Amino acid sequence: MKRNGFTLMELMIVVAIIIILVSIAIPSYAKFLQRAKRSRVFSDFRTIRDSLEAYKTDWGTYPVTGSQGETFGLHTDYDTPTSTITRELTGDGAILNTPSHTTATGESGGIDYFTREWIIREMYDPFEPNKDYEYFSSDGSSFTLACEYKKSGNTVYLLGSDSFNYKDVNTKPSWYVDQ
Repeated sequence: MKRNGFTLMELMIVVAIIIILVSIAIPSYAKFLQRAKRSRVFSDFRTIRDSLEAYKTDWGTYPVTGSQGETFGLHTDYDTPTSTITRELTGDGAILNTPSHTTATGESGGIDYFTREWIIREMYDPFEPNKDYEYFSSDGSSFTLACEYKKSGNTVYLLGSDSFNYKDVNTKPSWYVDQ
């Protein structure tokens, strides 16, 4: 008699092998996603940082938030910009970057510091897609960018600044606004 099909033992071995492969792949995939999200934040922060440096060259200061940070991005600024950083870097509703003011080189304000219109208004925190990034500059001489994420069950803050590229800190910055 010819056998058609697999025995129960053969099927159990195949299922066990599949379970082992999946148990190896899932943690690797989770790490890959974490790295991809961090790369997205680095890219967004680099874009903002380049624009802020151009802004400071023109106006002699970074956009000022005062003693508290502020959120900016998709959920905050998409329709009408409300954050200082978005208003100043796009020239839409700005205080300093307006056509009635001139830059250090004599150019009229209202300058959009991004190569693609609306780019800052479409940014959001990839770790928490319903949240935006945070910006802080107390006096215009320096700035810090931040986003919050979970790492091994703990809340960590990823920071970018005019004086350093990126770093993780475990304590919430004093200026950070909870969203």
